[in-house]
Amino acid sequence: AVIKDNSKEILDKIAPILKDSNHHIRVEGHTDNVPIHTREFPSNWELSTARAVNVVRYFIEVHGINPKKISAAGYGEYRPVVPNDTDKNRALNRRVDIIILKSSLEMQEPN
Repeated sequence: AVIKDNSKEILDKIAPILKDSNHHIRVEGHTDNVPIHTREFPSNWELSTARAVNVVRYFIEVHGINPKKISAAGYGEYRPVVPNDTDKNRALNRRVDIIILKSSLEMQEPN
């Protein structure tokens, strides 16, 4: 769930685009299908959600992205991009997706 330095470099490159966007952003965390059961992560649900939350916090704390426009979701192992049949494929399924949603902040009613 810890963001790797090479991943931070990628996040740093896309952060200005996300910050300037007038759309909602959803960060989605994913895992492979290998069960996890640790004190910190009782299941893949917690691990995938932690991955997404850590990216959201990075964007907010490091890049000043408005917290009202960004959210986190965890999908565990249930949305793989490839079959979990090899180590290489399992590594591809351990990921975070950043989704720019169609809904605009302008459509949101003020609080």
